Amino acid sequence: MNLRLFSSFLPLLLLSMLFGASLFQVVVEMPNWTGPPALEHYRAFYQVLNPGTFFQWLLPTTLLALLAGLVCNWKPISATRWRLAGALALMILVGVITFTFHFPRNRILFEDPLTRPAAYYHKVVTEWAAGDYIRLALIGIAIVLVAVSMIRIARDTAPSEQISHLSHQK
Repeated sequence: MNLRLFSSFLPLLLLSMLFGASLFQVVVEMPNWTGPPALEHYRAFYQVLNPGTFFQWLLPTTLLALLAGLVCNWKPISATRWRLAGALALMILVGVITFTFHFPRNRILFEDPLTRPAAYYHKVVTEWAAGDYIRLALIGIAIVLVAVSMIRIARDTAPSEQISHLSHQK
């Protein structure tokens, strides 16, 4: 397998995992965060690991894979370079949003004592969801940028005999 193509496939795979896991949280988990009793049950369920554990290794791994893909594809095609750089920038923004916006809300929902009224937690969950929709959109755009880059890289790195065979089929 060619390094340029693999270096774009790995970030695409990791971005897809990140998108799927984030979507699962919004669609399946978040609707269950309905107040202190539900949050206590949620906390009790995640005794050993929690979704944050998954995201804490997946996001940095995705960033490193995007950086490697960018390095491996820096010279050949400028459009590919800028798409991969754009995906990397979007994922850095996802990390900033996660650390500055979501982590404080995660602490309120999943670590701090549940001593406030249910309305307070409802507000925090609503804010968390709004932020996660933004993260999902950014990850989705990054997926498209990497997928388009991967298609371009596949075309540019295909053996010439394969390209001539495909053009003769038309």
